Amino acid sequence: MLLRRHLILLIVCWSAPTLAFWDPVTSECRPPALEGTATAIDGHTLKSTRVNGLVDIIRLVSIDAPELHQDCRIDGEWWSCGFEARQTLDDLLADADLTCLPCGYESDGAITALCRSGETDIGAEVLRAGMATSYAFFANNLQSAEGQAVTAGRGVWQGDWVHPTQWRQGTRLREGPCVACYIPR
Repeated sequence: MLLRRHLILLIVCWSAPTLAFWDPVTSECRPPALEGTATAIDGHTLKSTRVNGLVDIIRLVSIDAPELHQDCRIDGEWWSCGFEARQTLDDLLADADLTCLPCGYESDGAITALCRSGETDIGAEVLRAGMATSYAFFANNLQSAEGQAVTAGRGVWQGDWVHPTQWRQGTRLREGPCVACYIPR
């Protein structure tokens, strides 16, 4: 019990930069930052043009959005949640000067990055709109943003949808009851 109390006190007393160690999202991200503008390829991937003219494909770190041609269902009506996810990201990127801190690389060569426009975390905003899900279990800002969308029933959280990972593996929504998909709480 005493050890637990000291551990809690130690964690509370640490400065914010030290706490990033406990956040797997930010702990993997390292300078130099990529700066420029971007357009959406899909709901979590963007084509970034740096200020020096170089072009990068960037995947927003720790979020997964519906695939471009993925359909979802609200009250029995089909809608293109994949295209809407891309539009949500594209709207966030419009006229934005981005700073993306690289966190790693995907198997397809895309850079995973934490992207911001000023103080706005682009990935968190896609989550807040309900157009993605997070797999960053310790990133409080991402979990909070997703929780807001779930609670408000925004985006995919207002109907039936297949998790993007399952969709890429071939699972699709069918007519009738939703099987292997998310149903609003």
